[in-house]
Amino acid sequence: MAIVIPCYRYAETLPEAVASAVAQTWTNLRIVIVDDGSPDDTKAVANELIARFPERRIELLSQANQGLAAARNNGIRATDSPFILPLDADDRLEPEAVAVLLQALLDTGADVATPNGRTFGDEQQPLRTLPVTRRRLVANNCLIYSSMYRRELFEKIGGYGPIKPGYEDWDYWLSALERGAKFTHVADELFCYRKHGTTMLSVADRHAMRLFATIAANHPSLYAPWRVRLAKRLLQAGEKASVWLRLGMLSTFLIDRRLRLFVRQLRAFRATNMLST
Repeated sequence: MAIVIPCYRYAETLPEAVASAVAQTWTNLRIVIVDDGSPDDTKAVANELIARFPERRIELLSQANQGLAAARNNGIRATDSPFILPLDADDRLEPEAVAVLLQALLDTGADVATPNGRTFGDEQQPLRTLPVTRRRLVANNCLIYSSMYRRELFEKIGGYGPIKPGYEDWDYWLSALERGAKFTHVADELFCYRKHGTTMLSVADRHAMRLFATIAANHPSLYAPWRVRLAKRLLQAGEKASVWLRLGMLSTFLIDRRLRLFVRQLRAFRATNMLST
């Protein structure tokens, strides 16, 4: 069992993430910290944590900056663990997370076990998810990134794809769905997501049209042919995409019942004078 923690510019919060991994009630695990070419003192902090917890198997992998997807992939490939749990360096796990998620996989024979969670930091509230279905996952990234999965699934998929910024997880889960992966849902709050300032997810929202188009283009078997054609045309046009192409992408947010995202993107249209007021 391996917990893989990429770190880029989060040396300050890394000790909290690692401490939550060290505190797991399931003790037979590896903790891999991936220093993704971080310009802060991530490497020094990681080495300090390794020395602080000699009873735990904590390893540091250092690389030139390659982004979250590559950092996770390299961290996972540095182990031979049959079960993987990704964790970002600014988040944390509840002490029983590994034990509960692993038991869920063993009991159900599923490929992925996804928990509920809660936010902390600037905002504190429950983080509720629903059991994964094809319809839900195609419309939205409906599970927590820090879900446990079998290594065999990772090998089948070939790892996380470099979608920037922030949709690497959704792309990975859709690849799992395409390969017939079975998902199981755990109602326990096992994951804690830090809310602070500008997150990768909030940055991704600002690029939602391009990112949603990339998702559809990457997974044509999961989307209607017209959506795939629309996505490819939008990506090909880039910054020169017409208002009508962008309106077409906006319509997909409504079809998927992503009303809040639709409203945010509509406001962005207005702000850039791409849609008349």
